Amino acid sequence: MRLRVASVVAVLVGALVACDANVAPAPSWSERVVAARRTTGDPPPLLVMLHGFGGDESNLVPLAEHLDPRFLVVSVRAPRTQRAGYAWFRLTWMDAGEIEPDRDQARETLADLRRWIEAAPARLGADRRRVFLLGFSQGAMMSLAVLRTAPERLAGVVALSGLFDDRLVTTRAADAAVARVPVFVAHGVEDRVLPIADGRAIRDRFQPVVEDFTYREYPMAHTIGPDEKRDVATWLTLRIDD
Repeated sequence: MRLRVASVVAVLVGALVACDANVAPAPSWSERVVAARRTTGDPPPLLVMLHGFGGDESNLVPLAEHLDPRFLVVSVRAPRTQRAGYAWFRLTWMDAGEIEPDRDQARETLADLRRWIEAAPARLGADRRRVFLLGFSQGAMMSLAVLRTAPERLAGVVALSGLFDDRLVTTRAADAAVARVPVFVAHGVEDRVLPIADGRAIRDRFQPVVEDFTYREYPMAHTIGPDEKRDVATWLTLRIDD
């Protein structure tokens, strides 16, 4: 079955997110929308895809055909230009191989992303109680940062080949609120961009807190492999009605 994909630039009105004139409106970001392939008459669950550093909104769209057909999928373009693509915030690779994030940019983008997520269900006609995030690489960093700061807006998080830097967030939600959000984390053991140690650090950070936590490792590099796609699809389907 061919996916119906719409490329749009979302133009939002501040009234969609808040009546208080002092609250900033949600950002207008380019996005690609894949309509739900199976509908029930009720608002569909929403899966928000966040691409990696240097990518764009088209990178993760092919995953949609492998996922539960009830999902309305929207893949969002990061707001900052980076080489031939886009980034959620600037990254600097240090001499020792460590990655240094631009924390000010990350916090600014995180605040914008939270507003975008708050406004998206009403704008797209989705169920605001069933909003899932799926992030790859830097997109996984953003997904976990939303989980740590605004878990009440999420029904689940999929973080693929990412890392978590607690310095990117300033105001943290209570662990009890984070605990109720199911989380799937996966990483390639042959990853040379973000080593497997980064995935295991996410596991060690969130597994003691999150009640429904799944961690997987795969024999692959910095990519999304076929076994991983299958496991993500199964995991999402089992939680779509929770």
